[in-house]
Amino acid sequence: MKKHVRTSKETGKTTLLFTIFASVFFMCFSLNSHSYTLDSPSTWMQVPLNKIDELNKKDPALALAFSKKLFDRHQQKMTDFDKASILSKMAQHNYILGHYNVSQGLLDQAYALKVDLTTDVGISLLLTQGGIMDELGNSEQAMVKYSLAAKYAKANENSKMLADSYSYMAYSYSINHKDTQALKYYHQAYLQLEQIGDELDLAYLKAEMANAYSLTFDDINAIKLAKEASDYFSKHQYYFDELFVQNLLAKIYLRKKDYQKAEVTYLRVIEIIKKTNKKEYIYLAYLGLANTYHHSQQHDKARIFWHKYQEQQPHYENPSAKIGAIILEAKLALSDHNITAAIDTLARVEATLKPLDKQNALSWYVQLFDLQAEVAVLKKDFQTAYFKQKEARALLKDYYNAERETIRSKYKVMFDTDQAILTNKLLEQDKALNKAALDNAAQQQQLQNMIIIIILLFVLVLFYFIYRQILNSKALHKIANTDTLTELASRRYTFIYAQKMLLQAINAKQQFAMIIFDVDHFKQVNDSFGHAGGDIALKEISSTANEYVRAHDILGRIGGEEFLLILPEASSAQAYEIAERIRHAIEHKVIIINSKPLQITASFGISQLTDKQDSFNQLFNNADMALFQAKDQGRNRTVIANET
Repeated sequence: MKKHVRTSKETGKTTLLFTIFASVFFMCFSLNSHSYTLDSPSTWMQVPLNKIDELNKKDPALALAFSKKLFDRHQQKMTDFDKASILSKMAQHNYILGHYNVSQGLLDQAYALKVDLTTDVGISLLLTQGGIMDELGNSEQAMVKYSLAAKYAKANENSKMLADSYSYMAYSYSINHKDTQALKYYHQAYLQLEQIGDELDLAYLKAEMANAYSLTFDDINAIKLAKEASDYFSKHQYYFDELFVQNLLAKIYLRKKDYQKAEVTYLRVIEIIKKTNKKEYIYLAYLGLANTYHHSQQHDKARIFWHKYQEQQPHYENPSAKIGAIILEAKLALSDHNITAAIDTLARVEATLKPLDKQNALSWYVQLFDLQAEVAVLKKDFQTAYFKQKEARALLKDYYNAERETIRSKYKVMFDTDQAILTNKLLEQDKALNKAALDNAAQQQQLQNMIIIIILLFVLVLFYFIYRQILNSKALHKIANTDTLTELASRRYTFIYAQKMLLQAINAKQQFAMIIFDVDHFKQVNDSFGHAGGDIALKEISSTANEYVRAHDILGRIGGEEFLLILPEASSAQAYEIAERIRHAIEHKVIIINSKPLQITASFGISQLTDKQDSFNQLFNNADMALFQAKDQGRNRTVIANET
């Protein structure tokens, strides 16, 4: 079955189309699952069930049509288990196609047959039920279904169904902004599928993981995985799946502001739709192109494709799927200075957002408040505009703080997963060595001499592995504690060192201060010189700032362009002098990128240890607020936090 490729769910982190790709992939494995359980369909049903799976690879609509015909013609000769099997597949096909109410009705019919939930069919019912719950915003209930499915799959030793369960869990975590957990379960699913060796299921999973990487702003891996999946689908003529992967790829380009590639990729989607005669999905490309042209300031083209999108009149069963299109409609109205239409459209956005959990829709609320502020400005209601902007910035700060933690945690998950894979490989090598030793011992005439030789070889190999593990451990320790781009301390190591030094300062009644600084207008650097140019700038800034760090201080990179300097035995006045030296050095630093000069500035926030402010979180938040004040006061300045 095609898993998260083919349904529509808005995550709140991305716009409508992006989640259509992610949720569509959410159904890609189950329909092709193998039977590992004692219960199975009748012998005569095996051939049509296999045909359903083959049709589903090409197009779930074809599989659904065949399933309906099979059920209508042969229902009388089917056993209850046969009926449950076909109803399960029909429910999954309808879910894939976004028909949640129809899918739920078919699930109810299957449950009425008292199917054993521990069988493959029962597990598939649980996963489809959970998927519908996720689409309708009931993720907690959905996770109960997924966990039960995973439990039964483990009991059956069914790696395929277990991979399905993990992938559903990962998708659920992803749409609820828990990317750490999402990546963890995606990698667990990947390990299960790698053992099975099913290339098609691995292609589906790569598409899902591409979506997850893009949500964590790792566009390099996202594009790589999406292209690998698309190439596989194109090679095997699975054009239905290629359509949605190309849509996903276009959305990644759009978020990167690579509007030219986004346009080309959306046009490729239209080509595939025409080739497959799937005109019911043309609205995806039209909405994507309208978004692309709007963001690239080509408003005439944006309106053309917006009208084409409206002519399609797509139907969304879940409320969150509507939001992206409605917000684009409001933006287009504002670009036309049509205040009345914009107000009406934003009222629809508020009504659609109302039933959703605000924490899972922060980015939508930020856009809503920003657009309401634009409307207020056009109406010359500057007080309302100010408060709406203020509210939007507060939400945006919460959102990006959560994003920073998500990204930091993601790399820890990757590290832990890689360690597990390395351990498995070492165990397999040890087994191979033991077998070789036993085989050699059996072939030798002088058993005693060979045992001694084998023991010596084993000891040498063991020492070799121990030595290699020591080297790996040192290397991994350095990687874990060092920011790979700037070679400064990592966020994790900087925080651990800060807390350790703060505790020492408190016990010894010494002074302690910290500085947070952030590069001003760094987005303009990336826009002008590209991300490679931005990396060069960050390296130069890190090197410049590091020249003013004392021997027992530590400078770490804690975000994209954000740095934290820990100053044991320093007051806020001393910290201010150091910050000003760094600020002046950065301001007067001429950075050469692609033979072009660049001068940038940075803003600084300072906090120090006091009787009332003696925890790391307090000091960090105070310094962060001081940094915010520095930005608000015009940037390129240093602000000391209020100590009261």
